[in-house]
Amino acid sequence: MALIIGITESLKSLKSELNYNGIHRFNSVKQIKEFLSNYNSEKLTILKNESDKLDGEYSNISSNLKRLIKERDEIINSETNRIDNKISDLQNKIDIINNRDVNFLRKLFLKIKLYSLNKQINQLVNSKSSSVNSLVKDLNKSIQNDELFIKIYKKDKENLIRKRTKSKLDELEHTRNVLENLKNLISGAIGENLVVKEIKKLSDDYALINDFNLSFSRPIYYKKYNERIRSVQIDHLLISRAGIFIIETKNWSKSSVNTNSLRSPIKQIERANFALYIYISDNISLNEHHWGEQTIPIRNLIVMINNKPTGKFKYVAVKLLKELNDYLEYFEPVLTQSQLEKVTRQLTKS
Repeated sequence: MALIIGITESLKSLKSELNYNGIHRFNSVKQIKEFLSNYNSEKLTILKNESDKLDGEYSNISSNLKRLIKERDEIINSETNRIDNKISDLQNKIDIINNRDVNFLRKLFLKIKLYSLNKQINQLVNSKSSSVNSLVKDLNKSIQNDELFIKIYKKDKENLIRKRTKSKLDELEHTRNVLENLKNLISGAIGENLVVKEIKKLSDDYALINDFNLSFSRPIYYKKYNERIRSVQIDHLLISRAGIFIIETKNWSKSSVNTNSLRSPIKQIERANFALYIYISDNISLNEHHWGEQTIPIRNLIVMINNKPTGKFKYVAVKLLKELNDYLEYFEPVLTQSQLEKVTRQLTKS
């Protein structure tokens, strides 16, 4: 299996954009594709799960409400009976006193006692309602809450579902909108990921460096396009015993391939080739051949995932993904294993 070094530039950029937008649920491009494909079903699943949850709550609360009402009635009856019994006892005492035949002084004393007993009865009668209510205050609150839930559930269950799922649905919608705005980046990441998967199938005589970057403290002059190059970025740099392949990946539709509005990647890859040639000339020497110092072949390759132009181009091969590995394995080895390892080490450090 080919050695894979680093992650692709599109995937790095995609992860950065998702993190910036507070989206952390994806660990791969595959998961993003699945999310976009299953967006509507995931939305329906959220609504259904909440509906099922509400049905369960309704069932539990209905049963609980019956229990709370029964418990409240028992407490009310118990407290009412307790107060009524106390009032009855006091009234019996009053009746006994009223039926007694006593002298004047004794009557005066009993009159005071009657006053006290009547006062206690009045207090019990007046406080009866508040006394009972205080004992069932918390129960009444729970009953009211349960009755309110049941009323809303029966009257407007759908609105209740929408309210409860709002944050999840908003997050889902936010994620989809962000991904829609990043569709070009996602397409690029998908294409680059497919190229990496395909190259992985090759033998361990191949080493792939993803998102290869070169920078020059002193810009190098590129005469062909009359420009100075300070840095280059290459989607994939494949090092093999047949030499080095500069690979740019394009996941374009058929209409994009044929439109004039998209910039041709050929100038980009030629520019990268020149910069890499200068870097290798200055930093890597192969002195093992008895004829003299070897050059390292550098080939330009554009990989189109599904669609490619019909024409052929100077200095650049354009291949479909399905043609990639056959093309790479076509070339004969020119480097020894030790040279391959030396080139790989140096370019990995750059």
